[in-house]
Amino acid sequence: MQGTFQNQLYACGSRPLPAQITVAENSYRLSHVFKHDFFAATALYEYADTSQQPLVPTPRQIILKLNRQQHFLGLPLAWLGEMLCSHQISILRRLNHLNATPRFISRYGPAGLIYQYIPGRTLDENNQKLPDDFFDRLLQLLRRIHQAGVVYLDTNKLDNIIIGPDGRPNLVDFQISLHIPKRFLFSHRLAEYIRNTLQNADLYHFYKHKRKLAPELLTAEERSLSHSTSKAIKLHRLIATPLRNLRRKILKRIQPKDPLATQ
Repeated sequence: MQGTFQNQLYACGSRPLPAQITVAENSYRLSHVFKHDFFAATALYEYADTSQQPLVPTPRQIILKLNRQQHFLGLPLAWLGEMLCSHQISILRRLNHLNATPRFISRYGPAGLIYQYIPGRTLDENNQKLPDDFFDRLLQLLRRIHQAGVVYLDTNKLDNIIIGPDGRPNLVDFQISLHIPKRFLFSHRLAEYIRNTLQNADLYHFYKHKRKLAPELLTAEERSLSHSTSKAIKLHRLIATPLRNLRRKILKRIQPKDPLATQ
């Protein structure tokens, strides 16, 4: 009984990820499961025949993200997984013109999407000196995302910032990102206010990272911005922090085992 409930805490339940998938006539095999939580399972797949080039031009390494399909406490949540999938596809398509965000490749079933794998190390695990222009390039990337009408909303997570083999920054995982249209509830002013508020939250976390990881490059204005917590961030912390702490206590108590952990 407890094992059944624990499986419901994961997007795929006890169902394994496919060992092999076909994308544009090319076969890929499961290499590594990066993450499996309540909302999605994210895994790396590699081109199966390493001795030949792909039959149809596609990357040798791709990401499969399977969004929520498992029910929870008797409530069907397949609709949620399909909605999350469509949302992420729409965001990636808006950013397909950028080289430093994952390129959407194809859909995989009703709740799965396949996109480009960006190699490198995360800013969280980095133990090397960053290039002096790293944060300048990261700020430029954020600005270009904002110009596309998208707010990233996950800048606070260092493991979403990838340092590529060339030392340049990349951003991954657009699960909670939002596109703010020019008009929201028939109001240009309201849309602009929401967009600016959320984009400023992106920039606040950016400047905070720069202050911690490259303080010698921080200007006086940037240092001030890195300490300037907006009302939106304070509200988020007021709501999200207690919920996160409660979730951690529950998970620690029941000690759920990830069904995909042995993959």
